Amino acid sequence: MQILETIGAFILAIGILVLIHESGHFIVAKTMGVKVLRFSIGFGPALISRRWGRDQTEYVIAALPLGGYVKMLGEQSDEPASAEDSKRAFVNLAPGKRFLIALAGPLANLLFAVVAYAGVAWLGIPGLAPIVGLVQDHSPAAHAQLQPGERITMLNGQAVHTWEDVRLGLLSAAITRTPVTLQTIGNNEARLNHVLRLQTLAADSVGPDFVSKVIGMEPYLPAVIGAVQPHSPAQQAGLAVGDRILAVDAHEISSWEELARQVESHPGKTIQLRYRTVQGLAKTVHLTPQMFLDKSGKPVGRIGILMAPLPGNLIVLRQRGPLEGFIYGVRTTWQMSLMTIVMIVRMVQGFVSPDNISGPITIAEYAGQSAHAGLAPFLSFLGLVSISLGVLNLLPIPILDGGHLMFYAVEMVRGKALPAVVVQKAQQIGIVLLLMLMSFAFYNDIMRLLTP
Repeated sequence: MQILETIGAFILAIGILVLIHESGHFIVAKTMGVKVLRFSIGFGPALISRRWGRDQTEYVIAALPLGGYVKMLGEQSDEPASAEDSKRAFVNLAPGKRFLIALAGPLANLLFAVVAYAGVAWLGIPGLAPIVGLVQDHSPAAHAQLQPGERITMLNGQAVHTWEDVRLGLLSAAITRTPVTLQTIGNNEARLNHVLRLQTLAADSVGPDFVSKVIGMEPYLPAVIGAVQPHSPAQQAGLAVGDRILAVDAHEISSWEELARQVESHPGKTIQLRYRTVQGLAKTVHLTPQMFLDKSGKPVGRIGILMAPLPGNLIVLRQRGPLEGFIYGVRTTWQMSLMTIVMIVRMVQGFVSPDNISGPITIAEYAGQSAHAGLAPFLSFLGLVSISLGVLNLLPIPILDGGHLMFYAVEMVRGKALPAVVVQKAQQIGIVLLLMLMSFAFYNDIMRLLTP
């Protein structure tokens, strides 16, 4: 059922985004008087096909849902056309009008992202409170003297409300290699400042799980047991639901992630576990984590416990009014678009890991997770992917919309179109580049599945 839900959410998400993109091309083309022959969501054999309107445009839902297209009269030289229809052929439009038609698809995706993020702001998404749970030794977070339990309130002067705000702020600063000042409230209610010197990060350091792996900090998730598996080391040692783990051997435990790291690093080795029961009693037990192999074949320890649901004070839900939500949608779309462009540039320069490129497998996984979480998370996912689709299509790569925009811009400057052979060769290069990008994205997807 989970696989079916993931596949369904992926098809729905791609269908919506392709529909938005191609509708941009379609609406502007019709506004310019162009005769549209076919509007297709997907490629390959038609599953559903209907003709509609004065021009008898064919509306198609095709078998392969990874894209779509709008076929306009005059895009292919062998298309027969009457004298009246030739006036409505795409090829006979002024280059400026063709430029607008090509631009409309990516712009439609960006406008949809504004609406999606505005919807997120109106509905609100529950998020983790921005409380530091784990600080790794010798990390940038440790050098900045961040301590577990501190609540982050500001990042470079901007208020943060959830851990996701912190993550995006750190990611944006790391891409541009700018320092970050975090304002926090300590355990004793003292207000503190911490400076993360991200300008000194090594090249190619910005990748998946950047905040935990590179910055060296993770959000606070209390080490409270929510379930104990039958016949597990935890059950045999007498651990129960509601117990809070305080220490593993001599190592103090401040969050669930820290507990998991300590247990995983002791497969088959006896550990001493200190904890406090629901009744407030302090106890100590010895147990031996069972040995399992992770996806990479590395042995890890498990004691058979699951984390308890988070208490309400660790969940933040912020909802905005109509105008404030719309402003949030515009601002977030602008910031995410700019960050995507900068990330692409920095990736080419070698400062951002190409591991950030995701393929359809990862996108499908995120689609399923966000759809399962609710409407607001799914809208947030749609907004992010819509921005990626819009920005990607604006890249000056032949065969993409950005490549066509480049050709039409050159035509406006030259006063005539580029020679057909030049356009053909450029499009062949564009196809090769796109296939290389898709292959690399699939490779990243596979490696993510194999890596723990």
